[in-house]
Amino acid sequence: MTTRDDATRGAKVAVRDRVLRAALAAFEDKGPDRVRVQDIASRAGMSSGHVLYYFRDRDRILISTLLLSEESLAERRDRAVRRASDAAAALDQLTRLYLPTGPRDVRWALWAQVLARPPEDIATRDRLQELANAWTLCIAALLQPASPPDGLAAASLYCHLMDGLAMEVLLGASGHGRAWAVREAAAGLAALAR
Repeated sequence: MTTRDDATRGAKVAVRDRVLRAALAAFEDKGPDRVRVQDIASRAGMSSGHVLYYFRDRDRILISTLLLSEESLAERRDRAVRRASDAAAALDQLTRLYLPTGPRDVRWALWAQVLARPPEDIATRDRLQELANAWTLCIAALLQPASPPDGLAAASLYCHLMDGLAMEVLLGASGHGRAWAVREAAAGLAALAR
């Protein structure tokens, strides 16, 4: 591979990154269901055709933005675990990272869009599952001393519980905001640990 090939590849990665960051900003501003390719292109300082050269359609932009968001969150998750004073503090931090911030949480809105129209390619579906499984594995490692030998099963149940709580937060029902979800998750985790 030549230096020129490396430079071309680096330029393509930089453009894709610029588009994804513009998409994330547009999704945060308008919500994923209302954003058009033109909105993303305008924020990225490009034409719609140029954006579509890098991403074949709006769904691919949406999925790629979700992947970028989840990878960034995974870094925050791993940092939180390393910095936590103990497993309980780490689990509290992970719960707060996992649950939506409110009804307009862009990461969860992206998930809702992707779940409504799942990607057709197996590699992307596998990558999304891998990201979800990483949460389960991380939580299982923290639960293991408290709930052997089924730490993985308990962690999986905990993630499913948080998914359900997240749906209620996203619906914006009275009394079912983020603080409620964090309390309910903590109560569920305590029950699982017993």
